[in-house]
Amino acid sequence: MATRTNPDTRYTDVYGIERLRDDDPGAVDKVREKAPLVDHLMRMQDRFASQGGNQYSAGITYFSVMAIFPLTMLTFAILAFVLAARPDLLSEIQSQIANSLPDEVGTVVNDIIEQAIASRGAVAGVGGLTALWSGLGWMTNLRAGVSSMWLIDPTQGGNFVVKKLKDLVALLGLLLAFFIAFTVTAIGSSGITRDVLERLGIDGFPGMTWVIFGVGLAIGVLANFLVFSWMLMALPRTEVPRRSGLQAALIGAIIFEVIKQFSTLIFGALLGNPAGAIFGPIIGLMLIFYLIWRIVMYLSAWAATTRESLDATPTPAPDQAVIKVRNEVSEGPGAGVLLGVGAALGAAGAGVAALLSRRNN
Repeated sequence: MATRTNPDTRYTDVYGIERLRDDDPGAVDKVREKAPLVDHLMRMQDRFASQGGNQYSAGITYFSVMAIFPLTMLTFAILAFVLAARPDLLSEIQSQIANSLPDEVGTVVNDIIEQAIASRGAVAGVGGLTALWSGLGWMTNLRAGVSSMWLIDPTQGGNFVVKKLKDLVALLGLLLAFFIAFTVTAIGSSGITRDVLERLGIDGFPGMTWVIFGVGLAIGVLANFLVFSWMLMALPRTEVPRRSGLQAALIGAIIFEVIKQFSTLIFGALLGNPAGAIFGPIIGLMLIFYLIWRIVMYLSAWAATTRESLDATPTPAPDQAVIKVRNEVSEGPGAGVLLGVGAALGAAGAGVAALLSRRNN
């Protein structure tokens, strides 16, 4: 009869395996236990890496650059419509171009402007369609990236038409957020703070320059906060806990403001040589875009790995384990029978050999 043993429940782990002692935690595990912030950063990095954050950042950067050209066409078409409706403004611009540039160059530039105005309808149509196509592709990948950080399958969420309509609404909302953000930033950097101080009768005081700089910086962070709040809370295809989303948006707003402050240094370094003068602008633009979308992916992973988000997100149950029992029926003699027969034959052979040896003696 086979012996059956049961594990000692005092020493079994969560998997039902009996262990002599628990595994000693490593140095990183000890730091994570003592520092919740480090533990959160590690969870964020694990989520970012496991869900393809690098690939999404690169893909969104590609679609962002591709969307610039049709948006530029659309912008020039809108300006052409404005100039066509304002002949006086067109004449003034052409006069300034003619006075600022050499005769032949000024004539060529004015001819290009007139041709652009004449073909404004076709440019607007082509630019609008391509901008819509590239914008939807950009938004689809952006929503897929931030949703993947929440362990959401990018392919779910309704049929193709419904998803594209939702992406279009999200695109319009993001463009509106960008418009509001840039408007607020322009107001903050247009010297309005100095004008307000002058209206209040404050001509100057020690540290006035720093105060104006600080106010402009705070307004810029506020504008960035609006954009990041929309991207981190409205774009994922799931409900984002408010506290986690706003916290991540504030971090992103501060980091993006730092990038804006150093963007002039980045472009200056890229344009400081002859090769950079040709390829520097597009390379710098791609670099800035890649940094922005990488930050967005990291912040989405941050928001998705807070304790609040982890408690609110149901953990998917693993697939059921299938245990297959294999029954083998042996039709021949068993191992014990064969062993017994072999032993008997061996003993008989030994007896015969002993008998023969005695007769010979």
